Amino acid sequence: MTLLQAIFVATIATTILGAEGQWVPLPNVTYGPESRQVVDIYLPSWDLEPITKVIILIHGGAWGAGEKEGMDGWLQFLATGFPTHIIANMGYRLGTAESPGFPKQLEDISLVVTMLQNVLPQNVTFALIGGSAGAQLAMLYSYAYDREAQQVKVVVSHVGPTDFTHSSYTANPLFLDYFVNLVGPCRYTECPELYNVTSPATWVSEKSAKTIGFYGNRDLLIPNAQMPIIRDKLTEAGVTNKFTVYNAGHGNWIGADLLDEMDQIVEFLRDNWD
Repeated sequence: MTLLQAIFVATIATTILGAEGQWVPLPNVTYGPESRQVVDIYLPSWDLEPITKVIILIHGGAWGAGEKEGMDGWLQFLATGFPTHIIANMGYRLGTAESPGFPKQLEDISLVVTMLQNVLPQNVTFALIGGSAGAQLAMLYSYAYDREAQQVKVVVSHVGPTDFTHSSYTANPLFLDYFVNLVGPCRYTECPELYNVTSPATWVSEKSAKTIGFYGNRDLLIPNAQMPIIRDKLTEAGVTNKFTVYNAGHGNWIGADLLDEMDQIVEFLRDNWD
């Protein structure tokens, strides 16, 4: 379903159901020829003229698994906090040893950004929110691919890895084949430059998007060294950033910590997305 087809179908459904004034969902809009290249778009209304900001959600799954529906839990509090923004929850092509996620997954983010730019009647800016591998993609796209255009104004990292060249990864045998879905069957000792260019920390500069991140101090997938690396690099570059570490594992905090994360995200985006 193309974006125009989705709008047509949603228009009919809205007319029939009398859902005027509610969020308008456009599910599984295609942005590329492959089945994974679909995005759920949530419009605050049919009046697109005043919309200037788009939030894009990017799911995790170690670059070789996961579904966009894994980010559905983010929709309600974002829609409540940002009732005039578009929210886009994207799928992307998964990586394998034969067809790694890099660079095609960054290209998929670019396709979604371009599609939304082309369909909206005025210039828009973006916030990228990613979980785990999706957070790495969000940071890498913003810091490297969007370095000059600077269309991405804010990045939210929910347990995203930041530096694949750090010894917490490269010297740990448990992670020897961890990145095969991202870079292919090539270990760090064989192709260190590939690990360098896919590390968000490599690309941090004064042009980087303002960043907020959340990590667990008992995360078995994201070593504790990963958060300070990106925090310190952003600070040295003069980029606004804020990071929180919870007493938890791989993004599995609940209750007060989860509410705290949601509140911080809403406040950070409101304060730092001009």
